[in-house]
Amino acid sequence: MIPIERLEERQYKGDSQPNDDPITKDAYQQTEPYIAPPNLRDAVNMALYLRRPLLIEGEPGTGKTRLAYSVATELGYPLKEIYIRSTDQAEDLLYKFDAVRRLYAIQERAAAAQWIHSLNWKEEGHEGALPPPEIDNEAYVKLGQLGEAIELSQQGTPSVVLIDEIDKADIDFPNDLLLVLDQLQFTIPELDQRKYDALNGQTREERRHHLPLVIITSNREKELPAPFLRRCLFYFIPFPGKPDLGRILQAHFQSEMTPLFTAALNHFWDLRDKVAINWRKAPSTSELLDWVRLLEANHVDGDELTETPAAELPYLNSLLKTQSDLDALANYSPLQKEGE
Repeated sequence: MIPIERLEERQYKGDSQPNDDPITKDAYQQTEPYIAPPNLRDAVNMALYLRRPLLIEGEPGTGKTRLAYSVATELGYPLKEIYIRSTDQAEDLLYKFDAVRRLYAIQERAAAAQWIHSLNWKEEGHEGALPPPEIDNEAYVKLGQLGEAIELSQQGTPSVVLIDEIDKADIDFPNDLLLVLDQLQFTIPELDQRKYDALNGQTREERRHHLPLVIITSNREKELPAPFLRRCLFYFIPFPGKPDLGRILQAHFQSEMTPLFTAALNHFWDLRDKVAINWRKAPSTSELLDWVRLLEANHVDGDELTETPAAELPYLNSLLKTQSDLDALANYSPLQKEGE
C-alpha cells in the first residue's frame, strides 16, 4: 500500500488489483479483470510520469477502453469517462452552460413579478411590484468530465480521464482540445471569468503528481492531426496471441483451463485464422468472453464442442455480428486457399 501523500510512487502493474489506499472514496473499482502486457504497462507508466495524454489504437475488442478502468483501479484514482459523439465540441468536455433553461427561468420570474404587480402587492416599507430575484448563473453551469478532472487537480487530487473514440468527433475537435491538454486550465465567462487551473500557478513538474492522466482511444476512422499526435504518447494494442487469450479466459472466469475453455479457444482462433474469409467484423476478445459465458451457462460439453464444425457451433451469433460473416462461414470450404 502506498500512502496518498506519496503519489509519485504509484505505478501501473497491469494486474487489475484495486489500490488499498484510494485517492478518494469514489475512486473507481473495476469489476472485471484486465491483463496488460509489459509494453502496455510501460506505456502507461511513461504517460503517468510525463503526464502526457496516452493515445491508444487497436482493432475493436482489444481492450482500449477497459485500459482506463484498469489504470484507475490500480492507481486508486477517480475515473472521468468521456464518450465522444460526432456533435461534441471541445468546450463540452470542460463545461456546459444551459442558456435555454436560464431563459425559461427569467421568463417565469418575470411573469410572476407581473402577476404580483397586478395584485398591487404591498408590504411594510414596500409598495408596488415585487422585484424579480437575481438570476444565479451558477445553477445553469455544469462542469464536464475533463473540467471536473481539472478542478480535482486544482484541489490536489489526480484522476484518470478517458476520452473514448476521439476519431468520431469533428475534424477540428482534436486541435481545439490541444490548448486545454497543454495548459490544463479554462475559464467560464458566464461565471465572471471564473478560472480553473490544475497547475495552480506552478510548473508542470511541480504539479506533476496531481495532474490528470488522460487516456485517449481511437479506431482510426479519421486521421488525427500531426500537432495533436505530437503532444501524445502512442501505443497500438495488438490482438492477443493464443496463450494470452487463454490467460484472459482464466482471469475472467477465475478458473484453470477446462476442456470447454480449450475447445472454445481453439475454435475461436481457427475462425480468426480463416484468411480465405474476408471478415466484415472479425470476432474479438469481447465476443470470445460472451460466447464462453453462454457455453458455460448452457453446460456445453468441451469434447462435443471440439468435434463440432465451425458453421454449426452453438450460439454462433454471439461470435459473428453480421449476416455476411455468418453466410461466409456457412459457405466456407476447408479446401479454399487464400486469394481464391
